[in-house]
This record gives sequence, structure tokens and C-alpha cells, in this order.
Amino acid sequence: MVKVHIASSREIGTKCKNWASNNMPSGFELTENMSESDIFISVLYDKIIKQDFIENRKCYNFHPGILPEYRGAGCSSWAIINGEKESGVTLHYIDSGIDTGDIICIDTFPIEDLDTAYDVNEKALDIMYNSFIRNFIYLLEGSIMSVRQGTGKTYYRKDLDKAKDLTRFIRAFTFPGKEGAYYIKNNVKNYIGENYEKN
Repeated sequence: MVKVHIASSREIGTKCKNWASNNMPSGFELTENMSESDIFISVLYDKIIKQDFIENRKCYNFHPGILPEYRGAGCSSWAIINGEKESGVTLHYIDSGIDTGDIICIDTFPIEDLDTAYDVNEKALDIMYNSFIRNFIYLLEGSIMSVRQGTGKTYYRKDLDKAKDLTRFIRAFTFPGKEGAYYIKNNVKNYIGENYEKN
């Protein structure tokens, strides 16, 4: 019997596990014991997988971003910060790098003008679940093709934490007689940092 472990730290993982348990083909079974698995599937799992673990089984990951451009954390936020018109979910092999394994498939979706990072993330979760259902049997059977990743960018959680601090940005647009920094909501400019003063 081939043992399959689905690892996740999010609700989407539980949803995928439930679907898998009801659609497991003959000859395969789910296991809660990661170390005894023959096939490991990550669905937003938040731990780094060690090299010796990867070498002894087939390992796959569902990543909430388009690879190789959006490796790492905070993909929904970075896609908006970078002005992207679309985001996506990538299914790829797990290797020793951070989201650098060979790509199996990418499913994309549009980012609308008023979408927040939460909106993009929710869309990604829906796409991820559908991708899981569509690809699950292929992953078990190993009947999949993949392509190597090219060069890309890796985003770390600490980068997103730094991006939250808008102090320098506001300072850069604080100038008497000049328009200050703003955000647009409902076609209205909302100015930020208007009361910023040098003390």
C-alpha cells in the first residue's frame, strides 16, 4: 500500500485532505505520519522540508503564486505592490530550495483594480483547491510532466514586514506646496501623512 501524507497549516489543507480521503484510488492510503509517507503533498505547509526527506519520496507543493517570479512568502501582497494584473497557483516538485522545484502546472487568475491582498489570497485558495482535485490522481500515479524553473525572485516574510513601514515613503512626498502621498478608493484621493511634521 502506497502511503500519502498531505501536510498543511491552513484550513485549505483540511479541505483537501477530506476530499482526498473520499477519492483515494485502490492501492493508496492517507497517513498522518509524515515520515512513513511514500508521497508527500504540501498545501500551504509552513515548515521547511529537509533534504534527506525529499530524497526518499515524491514531494509536491501547491504554491500561492506564479513561479519563478513569486517564490517565498506574501505573494498576494507582492503581486499588488508590483502592479501585477494577474496572480496564480503553481504546482511544483519540492527540492532543496524555496519554491525552486520543477513546475508541473500554473493556474492564473486576474487581479481586479479594487482587489486587496485578502481578495487575491481567497481567489488563490479557490484555484488551489480546484488544482488539487484536478491533479491529485496524476500526482499519485506519477503520470505528470514538468519543466525546470528559470531565474526568479524570492520574497521573504521579513521583506513584507519592512514594506509595511511607509515612513520614508511619506517623508519623500511631504513638501510644502506639493501634492502629498495618497491612495485611491472609490475614485477619490485619500491623502496620507498630511500631518507629518519634523520634530
